[in-house]
Amino acid sequence: MYRLFLRLVKVYMDLRQQLFLRLYFNRRKANLVQADLSFLDLRGANLSHANLREANLIRADLSNVNLTNANLLAADLSGARLTGADLSGAQLTGAAVTAVQLRQAKSLQGLTLPNGQEYAGELDLPGEDIGFNDRNQPGVANLAWRDLRSRDLRAADLAHAILQGANLHGVDLSDADLRGATLYGADLGEAILQRSDLRGADLLTAVLYNADLSGADLTGAMITEKQLASALLLAGTILPDGSIYE
Repeated sequence: MYRLFLRLVKVYMDLRQQLFLRLYFNRRKANLVQADLSFLDLRGANLSHANLREANLIRADLSNVNLTNANLLAADLSGARLTGADLSGAQLTGAAVTAVQLRQAKSLQGLTLPNGQEYAGELDLPGEDIGFNDRNQPGVANLAWRDLRSRDLRAADLAHAILQGANLHGVDLSDADLRGATLYGADLGEAILQRSDLRGADLLTAVLYNADLSGADLTGAMITEKQLASALLLAGTILPDGSIYE
């Protein structure tokens, strides 16, 4: 039975491999948004300028792959092999990838790192998972452009976190510490932000439609009246100017 299982797994992987190659050679490589390419053998493929935003590349073999100027925004590269890969000019903001993996690549010139900074040299690659930390602010979470709808973030410590463009629609963030957090362009529609600490947070262009901000502290936060008007509840909310909403 075990041998049969292994054979079935191999057949499945071969079919997935063939499907990807068909798509690739049919010139659909330009748009692979949210594509599931996990565990695939993509060695030597030319994915220059490919749109791999939010793609699943878990444990994929990307050895010697041409990823110049590819869009890997929020892609999951956990366990992927990048030996000899060319990542020149690639966009990796919010991607799940480690410094160890990036060191395997042939070129990182002009690469945008997961923390949103442009690669300028070896010092930009700390030993830890840079997909979640800003090198200038150790311990600061970098969750830009991530889909966080399944996370339980009640009372979470996200002070100064980078959450730009993150999908937090309907997420429970009650009592969360979001002081100084970057939430620019984030989707907080229908989110629960009761009693959350948003002092000094950047909420410009963030979606707050039907969000519950009751009891939240927005002292010094960057947010517009139009955004506040779109929220569902503001009872007891401390507004950016320090006054309490009644």
